[in-house]
Formats: sequence, C-alpha cells, structure tokens
Amino acid sequence: MALRKGRTKLTLESSIDSALLAVEIYNKPRTPFRVEGFITQMIMAWTRLFHSHFHNTIGSKYYYKSSNGRYQTIDGEKKSWELKTCITKHAGISASIKSNLNFFIKLRNKIEHRHIDRDEVGIMIFGECQALLYNYENTLIDFFGEEYALNESLSFSIQFSRL
Repeated sequence: MALRKGRTKLTLESSIDSALLAVEIYNKPRTPFRVEGFITQMIMAWTRLFHSHFHNTIGSKYYYKSSNGRYQTIDGEKKSWELKTCITKHAGISASIKSNLNFFIKLRNKIEHRHIDRDEVGIMIFGECQALLYNYENTLIDFFGEEYALNESLSFSIQFSRL
C-alpha cells in the first residue's frame, strides 16, 4: 500500500526511523544505556506505528477528549493515545504481542522513573527484545504492506560472547 505524503506517511516514516535507531543502539558495542535506548526507541516506534495506522483507518480519533467534548492538550497540542491505550483500542493484536508490549511498557516505565541494573537486564531480556522487533515488523507489514518491511535495512550483528 503506497502512502501519499501526509500525516499517516510522516508518522509511519518516523516509526520506522525509531525502530531502526533502536536496532542501531542495541547492536553498537560499548554504547551507554544500550538496552534502555533500545526499549525507549521501540516504544516510540510502536506508538507511532499505531498512530499512523489509526490515522489511516479511523482518522484523528486517536486523541483524548475531555468530558466537555474538547480535545485534551499537552503543551498546546492534542493529547494522543499512549501505547497501552493503542493496544486496547486495536482488536487485531494477538495476546502474545500484547503480552510482549505490556512487558516492555512496564520496563520502560521503570527505566524512565526508577532504576534498573542494565547489565543484568540486557542478558535476561535478549529474546524479548528480539520478539519486540520481530512483532513490530510483522505488524508493520500487516498494517501497511510488504514494501515497508525492515528486513532490507537490517543486518545480522556479529557478537563476542561466551554465553
């Protein structure tokens, strides 16, 4: 599905850029906050993916309205659904993808508001991180078609490890 210029395409491109940056951060050795950077960028990628999908399918209805029917604003802009709300509003997301996303939403909240031991967490959640990216690409293709797949942009990273 070729998208023409507009909010949907710009938001989708921003989503893809965020996902690619997440992978770049994750695969770059000696990067400080590597795991934290990957998680926060992927949360942004997923949120923007849903926003582009909603804009494409339901229009601008993914903004919060107050009880008086006016849009809620933050810093002068309409407040849009956060990722957790996007997940609940979209009926087609599988339970396993929801579970993976909810895991990372909680972890992102911990990163943002508390402290995690990044070395310990990075090793423990490698598979979850891979699933987050895999699910993202599959959902991206489901929403917008094969032409937006990331597999052309990604390469396998070489790793030093005795794990």
